[in-house]
Amino acid sequence: MSAVIAAVEERTDAPAYDLDAVRAEFPILRETVHGRPLVYLDNAATTQKPERVIAAVADCYRHGYANVARGVHALAERATLAYEEARGKVARFLGAESSEEIVFVRGTTEAINLVAGSWGRSNVKAGDEILITELEHHANILPWQRLCEERGARLVVAPIDERGEVPLDTLSESARENYLYARAVVGVEYAYPSISQARFAA
Repeated sequence: MSAVIAAVEERTDAPAYDLDAVRAEFPILRETVHGRPLVYLDNAATTQKPERVIAAVADCYRHGYANVARGVHALAERATLAYEEARGKVARFLGAESSEEIVFVRGTTEAINLVAGSWGRSNVKAGDEILITELEHHANILPWQRLCEERGARLVVAPIDERGEVPLDTLSESARENYLYARAVVGVEYAYPSISQARFAA
């Protein structure tokens, strides 16, 4: 079992978090809209920021804003050090073997396209199956469709039942045992336990 899967499985046993404490970290959620507390659900487009992120960005602009890995002056070195420290923290959190495995991108769509266009072109071959679910946003369908057309692979769309789960018995044996499981449903992985089980069953 990879270190990444082990780290994810370990986190799934964590106790539930305190929703009020989490909301308190986001200043924007103190706003009211039409006389009611703000509920923000458009995270796929733009995510709101907790106080510590706002403070870190402000601190960067005040004390260390410069291009990362492109200069030898003090501010560039400070920005590069902070960037590399962040990569190290993310690597440890995800259980990566090295911070060099961590690539920061602007958003999920860019990340999916990068994975499909680089890892996919190097690893997917004719006859392979790439599994996605009916829950996917079109941004997680089109790159895999293009890759399958280019490589002669097959895109398998897993159904979702009324409970929001992937019924594993509806997948073919090859899809359950021998497929490449490419997806970007991290946001729903913890909300739908059987999706996690489908991933680990691969």
